[in-house]
Amino acid sequence: MQEKTPEIIKQPAVIVSSVGGLKFVATTDTGNKIFFEPSIALGGSGKIPNPMEYYIAAIGGCVAIKTQIDLAARGTAPESVTVHVECTRSGTLPQILTAIHLKIFLTGKLDEASVAVVLNDVMTLHCPVAVMAAASAKVTWEYTIENS
Repeated sequence: MQEKTPEIIKQPAVIVSSVGGLKFVATTDTGNKIFFEPSIALGGSGKIPNPMEYYIAAIGGCVAIKTQIDLAARGTAPESVTVHVECTRSGTLPQILTAIHLKIFLTGKLDEASVAVVLNDVMTLHCPVAVMAAASAKVTWEYTIENS
């Protein structure tokens, strides 16, 4: 029996260009523009997110989106999902994230068992950003359900 080759999904390309000084813009294939600059410590103004802020936000955003979608698919959509992401970075180069903890706040009439299963799947399988982060950092999470 011939082994099946895993499907490869091509991601859209991104072009990053300088827009003056230490400010940059990333333009996606869909035409979206993402502006960024270095952190204040590296000469940024602090008015535009830096790449690490976007990465940390992407972890929280992916978890929030997939949690909302996956719970809705089970017939128990939350009224709201809020994710707080707390991180620790290494003090030495390359200063990667070493620990990431997510506090996930859900509101609505939600089944606790479904939430636990969905969040485990989101964090370990369905959110690629969180799964990639877990390849280099210890990723933990907790959740709170507030019934409405």
